[in-house]
Amino acid sequence: MPAPLPTPEELTRRAEARLEAALKRIRPDASPAAIARAVRSEKGLLAAIARAHATGLYGTHLHLSWNVRQLMPDTAEAEFLIRHAAIWGVFKRPATKAVGLARFTGTPGFPVPAGLDMRLPGGGLAVTSAGGVLDGTGNATIALEAAEGGVLGNTAGGATLPIVTVQGGLDPQAAVLDADGMAGGSEEETDESLLARVLVEIREPGHGGNKNDYRVWIQNAFAVAKVATVPLWVGPGSVGVVVAMGTAVAPAVPIPAELDAMAAHLDPLRPLTAEVHVRPVVLQSVPLQLAVFPDTVPVRAAVEGAAAAHFAAEAEIGQLFARSRLSEAISAANGEYRHYLVLPPGDVLPARDALPVLGGVTWDAPP
Repeated sequence: MPAPLPTPEELTRRAEARLEAALKRIRPDASPAAIARAVRSEKGLLAAIARAHATGLYGTHLHLSWNVRQLMPDTAEAEFLIRHAAIWGVFKRPATKAVGLARFTGTPGFPVPAGLDMRLPGGGLAVTSAGGVLDGTGNATIALEAAEGGVLGNTAGGATLPIVTVQGGLDPQAAVLDADGMAGGSEEETDESLLARVLVEIREPGHGGNKNDYRVWIQNAFAVAKVATVPLWVGPGSVGVVVAMGTAVAPAVPIPAELDAMAAHLDPLRPLTAEVHVRPVVLQSVPLQLAVFPDTVPVRAAVEGAAAAHFAAEAEIGQLFARSRLSEAISAANGEYRHYLVLPPGDVLPARDALPVLGGVTWDAPP
C-alpha cells in the first residue's frame, strides 16, 4: 500500500498531539484549553520543541525515502545504478574511439610507427594503432583510431589527415582515409541507456555464452543500435553476431574496422569452443504505401513519424516485423482517423542478418 511522505506541518501536528497527551498524564487536573495554549502557542517553548522535532524527523523521512529509491535500479541515482548494473554484469560504456584505415605513401620500405599523430578535419587527433611498412610501391594501409573517445573522431571517407610530426620517408606528410572513413566514435553511455540494458539483462539473463551474453558483451563496449546472436552460423559450434551501428531511428552498417574491433573484444570473452563471426547488418528497406483520412500535411507528418518510431522500437535483426502492429502504430498517430495500408502487403520476414528499416513513403488519395 502507498506510504505518502508526511509534510513538516503534519509532523508538527503529530508532535503537538503527543505533547498534549503527555501533559494530560502528568497534570490530569489541567484544563484542555490550558494544555493546548502551552503546547500550540507560536512563541511557547513547547511549540518550538515540537517544530524542531518535526523538522529533524522530516529529514529522517527524506533520507529513508532516498535510501529506498536506491534499492531498485529503475529509481536509483547514477552512482547506485552503476552498482546495480555491475552486479548483473552490465557496465556503463565509456566514450568509444572512432576507428578506420588510412593509406600512407612515400619511400618503399619506410616504417610507419605506431602511435603516429595526425590531425582530424573536425578537430582532435587520430593515431596509428599499429605500425606498418611501405611496400615496394611506396604504399601501406594502416589501422587508425581517434586519440580520444567521442563522436568528434567520426570522419568521412577520403579525408586527408596531416601528420603532426614530420616523417622523412613519407610524401606527402599526410594520410588519406579509405572510402569507409573513421566510424564507431560515441560519447559516454547515458544513464537512461544503461538502465534499459540492466532491465533487459534482469528479464533475459545470459549465462554460459548464450545469445544474451553476446549482446551484453558487445553493448558494454560499443554503441550499437541493434545486435542479434545467431547460433549455427556456419555449422555446429559457430555463432554469428550481427551488428547495426548508428541509432535505432537511423541504423547504419558498421565498417570493417569496427567489426574487427568487436571481434577482438569478443575473443577473450567467448566460450573456448565457440567460433564467433561478427557480421554487418543488412538494412532491408520496407516501403510504405497508404492513404490517410483526413489527408492533410500535419496528419501525414504525424503518420510518418509514428511509422519511423515504430520501426525503431519494434524492428529487430532477423525477426518477423508484423504488419498489424505497424497499422496499429499508424492508427495512434495524432489526427489520424482512418487509413488504408497498401504496402507492406503482409508481415516482413527478413533474412537472419537483415534489419527492416522504413523506406520511402507513397501517399494515395483516400477512397
